[in-house]
Amino acid sequence: MRNEHVIEEYAIAGAMAVLFWAEPIPTYDLDVLVWLPSGGGPIVSLSSIYAWAASHGYPAEKEHVRIEGIPVQFLPAHNELADEAIGSAVMKQYQSVSVKVVRPEYLIALYLEGSAKTPKRRERAAALRQSATIDEALLQDLLKRFKLTF
Repeated sequence: MRNEHVIEEYAIAGAMAVLFWAEPIPTYDLDVLVWLPSGGGPIVSLSSIYAWAASHGYPAEKEHVRIEGIPVQFLPAHNELADEAIGSAVMKQYQSVSVKVVRPEYLIALYLEGSAKTPKRRERAAALRQSATIDEALLQDLLKRFKLTF
């Protein structure tokens, strides 16, 4: 998708990203934060992603694209925190494939955002903080700058 300029950048987020940092947790789909090419207006459209998927034989199912049997949800970066999460993502190996993954400190912060802060996500943030190798200074900086709490 990057090579074909459908997206500018990406990073795996959500429960699948936790897999790289802590104990796996059940999830339905793979969340992928993306930077879309600029030039659009205030309304974000994922039509280029769905068109790319269809042209490559990946069917859309509601808000997901089924890629190799896995439901994938593409989430445009919605604020500065999400932008930083993508920009600071690290390369990890998954079954011999290199993928960009959101760092655990950013996963925690994303789980604690007001629009996402559900009991389940607060639990995930707490579990991630306890079981992953966390850069505590970075986490505290994120919590302070983005006014987030557990």
